[in-house]
Amino acid sequence: MPKLDNNQHPWPPQDRLELSETAKGPHGFTKQWKNAQGYKIFSYFWPAKAKQSKGILLLLHGHGVNVPFEFLTRKGAGVGIERVYKDSWIEELNNRGYSCCGIDVQSKGRSEGCKGLKNYFESFDNVVADDFAFMDRMADLGGKGFEAGLPVFPFAVSMGGARAAMMILRDEKRFKAAMFYAPMLSLERLSKKGLNPYLKPMIDLFNFATPTWRIASADSNHMYPDLQEEFDNDFFSDQGKTRVRLAAEYLRVTEHIMKNLKSITLPFVTFHSEGDTMVDPDGSHRLVAEASSEIKVHEDCPGSWHILINEPGNEKTLEKTIKFLERVNA
Repeated sequence: MPKLDNNQHPWPPQDRLELSETAKGPHGFTKQWKNAQGYKIFSYFWPAKAKQSKGILLLLHGHGVNVPFEFLTRKGAGVGIERVYKDSWIEELNNRGYSCCGIDVQSKGRSEGCKGLKNYFESFDNVVADDFAFMDRMADLGGKGFEAGLPVFPFAVSMGGARAAMMILRDEKRFKAAMFYAPMLSLERLSKKGLNPYLKPMIDLFNFATPTWRIASADSNHMYPDLQEEFDNDFFSDQGKTRVRLAAEYLRVTEHIMKNLKSITLPFVTFHSEGDTMVDPDGSHRLVAEASSEIKVHEDCPGSWHILINEPGNEKTLEKTIKFLERVNA
């Protein structure tokens, strides 16, 4: 029987919060603020290298990771070393006139969370509330390049795709367009792996009795083991199995998204590989098929797995991202 994961020392460790200068780059910076639940939320800012920003890319990271690991580059970094700004997607997007910012989800990365546990929250609604609260604070926290009135684009990876979709369904007018990268919109395929088929029918019971247990399994990056090794050794990422509460919340949220795709009307592009065994590509296909948007694009990523921003061939995905931005933000 899985054991309850009780951290003796609350997450995150306060003596390791500082972001390295190579990760910040010449103009990047970080800020902390308290959310409605009183948790300190860690946020990151990389302003555009232009007198006037063309817009703001809202960085929405995935499950078990954090903003720097998700969006910076492994070039010049390495196993157990923080990823870097130079030659990253963020640097190129800054060069193109876009400011980039985001938060570590509560209990993930450098942000505090419920019960001091790593990678645990009570409700996905709290996560979405933090995302909206960050948007409300963006101008005050970020300053130049993050002013109110600039167009905002969700830049959503994996579980961040569910965050973006929920935000869009709740208040679509706050965004101009969205970019999804292997978004977690459907979990039907994943729910059939490992112990997951046995967990799913009993999810309500486990969720009530043992919400912090680590029991739900996910796939590993067998296609690019060097990337898996970096993840396995990243201090601020979480390498354990998914806790019951998070698994239940992910199922609840993705089922809601799948039922309401038709309500989405803003322009978007979704990048997804058919070789993705972490998140169902079917979610991206259904998003394009069912959304009511006039501009809706699906880009396949042949030869990729799930980590599209750092896998081989990511340069082509970045080029297509920039072309999409130019199209919808002309």
